[in-house]
Amino acid sequence: MIPLMHSLMLATALFVVGLLGVMIRRNLLFVLLSLMIMMNGAILALIAAGYHWQQFDGQIISILAISAALSEACVGLALLLQFYHRRKTLNIDSLSEMKG
Repeated sequence: MIPLMHSLMLATALFVVGLLGVMIRRNLLFVLLSLMIMMNGAILALIAAGYHWQQFDGQIISILAISAALSEACVGLALLLQFYHRRKTLNIDSLSEMKG
């Protein structure tokens, strides 16, 4: 059995890596991947807490979070493809040209 603290430390590390990726990277694909890493960190924390307290609510919510993350990935990739077809770049700085 893995202690709760170890699972939460791994979840925190995943979340921080994802957050750094969102803040540092300028490529939209990497930003989307970083968001997915952040979501996986949160899901791991839900599963670990649910397992530790023997409550299946956390695991059920984690299944819902996984389905939300999958739909987020699908919509994000579709928007990313449309953006790439229009701009021929994935640089996040070119998004500011869409205003006005």
